[in-house]
Amino acid sequence: MDYKKLFNKLLVLTISTHLFFGTNKVSAETKNYKKNSSDVIFYGRLFVQYDSVKAGDSGSTASVDGLRDDEGMGRFGIKGKSSIGDGYTINYKVEYAIDLGDGDATGDSKTCSETLSDCRTMTLKQGWLGMLTPFGEFKFGSVKSPYRYMAKHDLLHDTITQARDSRMITQSSMGHSSYWRESVFYRIKSGNLELAYIRGLGEGTGGGGHNVKNDYGYGIEYKNFLIKGLDVVFAASKDDSVKDDNRKMTFTYNIELANKRKIKVWYMHENVGLDSKMFTQSGNDGEVDWYGINYKTGPLSLQYSYSEADADAGSGYDRDGYNIGFQYKLSKSSRIYTGYSKNNANQAGQDIRATMIGIRHDF
Repeated sequence: MDYKKLFNKLLVLTISTHLFFGTNKVSAETKNYKKNSSDVIFYGRLFVQYDSVKAGDSGSTASVDGLRDDEGMGRFGIKGKSSIGDGYTINYKVEYAIDLGDGDATGDSKTCSETLSDCRTMTLKQGWLGMLTPFGEFKFGSVKSPYRYMAKHDLLHDTITQARDSRMITQSSMGHSSYWRESVFYRIKSGNLELAYIRGLGEGTGGGGHNVKNDYGYGIEYKNFLIKGLDVVFAASKDDSVKDDNRKMTFTYNIELANKRKIKVWYMHENVGLDSKMFTQSGNDGEVDWYGINYKTGPLSLQYSYSEADADAGSGYDRDGYNIGFQYKLSKSSRIYTGYSKNNANQAGQDIRATMIGIRHDF
């Protein structure tokens, strides 16, 4: 029996039933703001960490040791909403990356110099203006794709020891990295069901993100699918120029124990057609199976995940690896953390080991 096809049919049937009987529950997470009222929030998060990366290849993944926040995952920004009445609200977010360690909000794959424009003290991450309506949410600008934000299991943050940066799940803007520039985004929620769509409108080649015209992506998330605590996601990113895509399906089961303890287990399968770092042979095609477990008790969180990647070009390009993470909350806004990743590649000179320890503060 083809269980994938059977599950897809079951998912489509469940979603169709939900849409037919639950149309009166459609919303865009709007609030009953008074007309002309508005909320504006200034926010941010700061990291200082020591990390060490030992990589077999000296190209896209550098071997480094240092006290810095690789990729500028420190953030500051503003976000807000402003009601225009009758259930319509303007919303927006402008968010920049900063790095307290080395002053350059960019990754170690770039050697910064005064003439390299991509090396900046501050770099735009998200920047969009949108509208909440009774029939969905619209965003225009630089946004996260559904492929990236749906079913993202990350105990720590988007740094070297997260699975994508250790080549255990897809990288690139068509996978779990970067932002889509010059894009239009639409999302609608109805109870436990969320549907999202993104499309590139730009023709530029810079900007530190994905901005290719006519590329598109979509995602479907259904929480408490058939049983309480089971969340299911299907998402895809399509490259119009090469007529290829990335597709993922994720199952996450959330378990609540006594004394507010929680366990989360998940499985993700990716069908990869667009990732030049995980599969280094010509074509960049393959499949990935990723398994993980997260345990929370009080201020303590522990996580372990394991990945197997099978390249279409043959077992000589396969890889497997694991992540271990630890986080302890010192307060509501501050925490310490440590993590370790080990990725073994069948291809010579492509192994990766990464270790980090640091402190994070949100405001």
